Amino acid sequence: MSMHSWTRALRYAAWSVVALVVLGCQAPAPSMVPEAAAPHPLDPLTAAEYARAVTLLREAGHVSDSSRFVALELRDPDKAEVLAWRTGQAFGRTAFAIVKAGARTFEGMVDLGAGRVSSWNEIPGVQPTLLGEEMAAVGEILGGDPRFVAALGARGFKIDGVLCAPWTLGNYGNPAYRGRRLLKSACFVIGAGGSPFNRPIEGLWAVVDLNTREVIEIHDEAVIPVSTAPAAVDAASVASRRAPLLPVVVQRPEGSNVTVRGHQVDWDNWSFHYRMEKRSGLVVSAVSYRDGDERRSVLYQGALSELFVPYMDPHGAWYSRTFMDVGEYGFGASATPLTAGVDCPESALLVDAMISDDKGAPVTVPGAICLFERNPGDPGWRHYDNVLQTGFEGRRAVELVVRMIATVGNYDYILDWVFSQDGRIRIRIGASGYDGLKGVLTQSMADSTAARDTRHGTLVAPGLVAINHDHYFSFRLDVDVAGPRNSLSIDRLAMKDFEGPRSGWMLESQVARTEKEGMLDYSLTKPAHWRVLNPSAAGPLGHAPGYVVHPGNSVALSMLHEDDPAGRRAGFIRHQLWVTPRAADERYAAGMYVNQSEKGLGLPTWTAANRPIQDTDIVLWYTAGFHHVPRTEDYPIMPSAWHEVALLPFNFFGRNPALDVPTTWRGATGAR
Repeated sequence: MSMHSWTRALRYAAWSVVALVVLGCQAPAPSMVPEAAAPHPLDPLTAAEYARAVTLLREAGHVSDSSRFVALELRDPDKAEVLAWRTGQAFGRTAFAIVKAGARTFEGMVDLGAGRVSSWNEIPGVQPTLLGEEMAAVGEILGGDPRFVAALGARGFKIDGVLCAPWTLGNYGNPAYRGRRLLKSACFVIGAGGSPFNRPIEGLWAVVDLNTREVIEIHDEAVIPVSTAPAAVDAASVASRRAPLLPVVVQRPEGSNVTVRGHQVDWDNWSFHYRMEKRSGLVVSAVSYRDGDERRSVLYQGALSELFVPYMDPHGAWYSRTFMDVGEYGFGASATPLTAGVDCPESALLVDAMISDDKGAPVTVPGAICLFERNPGDPGWRHYDNVLQTGFEGRRAVELVVRMIATVGNYDYILDWVFSQDGRIRIRIGASGYDGLKGVLTQSMADSTAARDTRHGTLVAPGLVAINHDHYFSFRLDVDVAGPRNSLSIDRLAMKDFEGPRSGWMLESQVARTEKEGMLDYSLTKPAHWRVLNPSAAGPLGHAPGYVVHPGNSVALSMLHEDDPAGRRAGFIRHQLWVTPRAADERYAAGMYVNQSEKGLGLPTWTAANRPIQDTDIVLWYTAGFHHVPRTEDYPIMPSAWHEVALLPFNFFGRNPALDVPTTWRGATGAR
């Protein structure tokens, strides 16, 4: 496959930063540079630090021109050092690298201040996150195999006219696959109107070894005609059936309330640090809230740890579509430039993000993060006194949103961190893009083939079934509620027979002592609050100050059997909540190396020790999930669907923290 045809394929593919990294191009987007600020220990690596890390590794003889960097990023300093640090103080900088040398994988630490490689170790038997050039190579490898080209030709297609997807294979115990670096690829038609993801070539797929660059399996099954259902979504192709609305915009007529200095953000009473990581994406750290004259810690660090997407079709090309989108592809590596007025309000601050390419060089994703304030039109609090007739008292709600959007294959994931004036932190997940579509013979549910073809999904267009699937997001939340020594209280609502004619519920609280007691599942029949508290801090009225994990609409119980190979590899989905003592090297819920990984790595392995979690520095691992049963309204492109989980203050403040929100805007006069 020519570079020209692959460039076209990447333009359609939406593995966005693959195009940025492999082809060296940068998609245009309006962006702004925050104010300069004193460096912070948690700042991402600078361009100069990327170059220095690569140079030091090369001078030490560890990397060469053929080496490829799966990861090159800041290694977080010791937490105690960060908490003790004050602006202007010096601090050390260490880069962490995962390097692929042929079929071998190495981890290295580079002390940037001392100018030396402090550690270098081979990690045997693992398959790290995919490289950009590996994903770009799939079409070329398949195009070089006469068998695959002939199979495409028998269906009426040429290799230059298709996009062949770089899908990971998982681990299903096939001994022939052991030790190989594999992708399982099916193809889509380019240029047939709309996205290639709406034009699957069903019945033909191949397994590719990326290390040897060979096609090791070709599966040529029944020929299914490619759907010709209308699939265009661009404005020029979609006939407008509605009149445009008058403008509805978020404005800042007197400027912004947000102050961004470097990677430090201050807004209202909130203060936090942000950065982009190639694997986890948007990371927020050092989150605190100003309570009167005191600045109080809430969250030391929060980030997406893993994203598991298993499809429910058990057949041929589909059974292995059980993707780990963070660990296999990289959520930050899939970050896309944001468009003002669509992805974020016109008034949003768009900032660039920098990650490393396959050779360890910095690549800028323009406008990858946006920050914006919004007034959702809801009251923050209110009451109309119709008893004493003293009238109305209330305050508007205003919030700050920090957003990124990652496009991983056919899906677009919107990730928001939302900070509210009443002390809440909400994590919002939006999903849009294209359903995973299977080509079928069925054109209508009246066809005789409909029952068979729709066993595992919904017919959303003639010849296309959208396959049922799940999304499980694991968030790593290093909580520091009023300080780093925290406990988890499980506040169960217990049914009681009261005296007299009544019944109801009472709260029965139990502090989790070990990791096993901290493995929790949400239940409507046995409801409970999951409350992080600081037993040694002084709270209002003698309470221990705390924050509650409020699941909202983000709960989806796993329906995979415990012996399902996909479920074993993503063991974190067994529980909605896990709690572990903080360990610097425990960052990813399914382990460091999830590509073709063995079962039970990450949380199931760590928690097997059943370590104590009471009155210590703990990390919450929250699994947000949703089952996606597709519908015709998902075609040709999905409306954005939203789910969220919140951290809610509980006896943390002595009163409603939004009580002092003013009734008017600063500098404004007139009505509330």
